[in-house]
Amino acid sequence: MSLASLGVAYLAIGLVIAAVIAAVKRRLALADAVWIAGMWPLYAPLAFARGAPDRREDELARALARAKDSPLAGVLPDAESVRVLGARLREAGARLAELDEVIARPDFDPAAAAARVRELAARGQASAAATAELRVRTIGQLHALRERYRRELDEVGELVAQLVTQAELVRLQPAIAHASSELVAQLVARVEGLGELFAYQATLEHDGDAGPGAAPGDDGSGDAGAKYPAVPGRST
Repeated sequence: MSLASLGVAYLAIGLVIAAVIAAVKRRLALADAVWIAGMWPLYAPLAFARGAPDRREDELARALARAKDSPLAGVLPDAESVRVLGARLREAGARLAELDEVIARPDFDPAAAAARVRELAARGQASAAATAELRVRTIGQLHALRERYRRELDEVGELVAQLVTQAELVRLQPAIAHASSELVAQLVARVEGLGELFAYQATLEHDGDAGPGAAPGDDGSGDAGAKYPAVPGRST
């Protein structure tokens, strides 16, 4: 086989691999596709190793890109801020998925845990019942935390959808661009606010590592995550 034929075959393999990766990941940047086609023995494994973009992160990027082509462009965050916001959304999505997976386990069923407390108490095993009660509280905190993540991400999703709609409206009525800037600020603030939720989760994990007991502010009702304390600074 001639050198030219080998080159064509090499490039064809690269193009096929790029197409497969694009199908698996559902999105592939043009630059990545070029690198894969030209250097697939080295670049393809790296491309596969990268996680697929989070749906919410992708929707945020698309919404901001759409708004950038409208009169709202002047009030949008810069590229670095968009990257940070996207990373925060991706992290929140990953934490929600992790909580969903943990809570789905049978040993994290609140009703079963509460039944265990009653069973131990009925046997007169006060110490074991008290420990089981702490487990009920912890499970309640996890469920509340999961619901908090879900609510926050749902609200972000609705703001992202509204931004897309508002960008189209502003395109038709440029005069309302200034009034619409509040929507952008609200979206950015909501995503930045996820850092406070990360910090609250960290306090739960810290208290859990320190020993059995309720999280700060827990009144024993199992709804500790519904309201969390403000914390200085925000995680990125």
